[in-house]
Amino acid sequence: MRLSLGSAKTGINVRFITHALAGPTTWSVFGPEHEVRVWRRGTANSKEVVFDRGPNGRVDPGASNVWVIPAESRSAAEAREAFCEFAVLTLPPALIGATTLRPVAGRRDPLLLSMIERVAGTAGRTDVVSRLLRETLTDALRLHILDLYGEEPVRRQTSRVLDLAAQQRLLDYLRDGLDHEIDLRTLAGIAGMPVAGFRRAFAHTFNTTPYQYVLDLRIEKAKTMLSTTTLTITEIGAAAGFSSPSHFATTFKQRVGVTPTAYRNELRFPTR
Repeated sequence: MRLSLGSAKTGINVRFITHALAGPTTWSVFGPEHEVRVWRRGTANSKEVVFDRGPNGRVDPGASNVWVIPAESRSAAEAREAFCEFAVLTLPPALIGATTLRPVAGRRDPLLLSMIERVAGTAGRTDVVSRLLRETLTDALRLHILDLYGEEPVRRQTSRVLDLAAQQRLLDYLRDGLDHEIDLRTLAGIAGMPVAGFRRAFAHTFNTTPYQYVLDLRIEKAKTMLSTTTLTITEIGAAAGFSSPSHFATTFKQRVGVTPTAYRNELRFPTR
């Protein structure tokens, strides 16, 4: 079922989707509009979420669980034994003005789900009351999403770069510690800077965020181990610092284009 709330340029498009798949299921999202997915009901054995710019990890599927994918951002999720129903809200950037949305996965939002269910209850109705109700709910949904998941775009400012000594200390720490959890506060301490200033200086120096840089290092380490060792995929994922085998497989496929197993097989048995 699909409902359009408001105009094409400034309205919210709502789709209601049902999945009933016993095997692994992968959702990949990328587009020019913001997307908010809300779990309505059902179960899934496990769910891993990956963002190209944002938090990654395991999510506990449950009613009102929210997955926010900002416009022009990539995200993917993998679930097993997914027998579920969820709603997909698509918001054009013009709807929320200069504000953008931040990537979110795993947050429960019962109020958002309640409003979505109320919208679903008006499907097929054309009377004046239902029309006015949909208009009211459209504005309420927009303001609610903007209030909880919106953020002002980062203003451009002049940032210092990390000096060569700080760069070397960070690289030594990262290369030696990829199999452990790496947090921003520790990296900032190694560089001798406050967290906010370090984040800007790092991006100015390496042209990427600390999180993305660490993820790149982990993928490169995994590729090297896949091509030079006989360790299992699970062992390689753990050695490269991924939280679980499914997190490793999902992230690797998003970054490299194939699964770790397929990457290793291609190296061993290259196609002609």
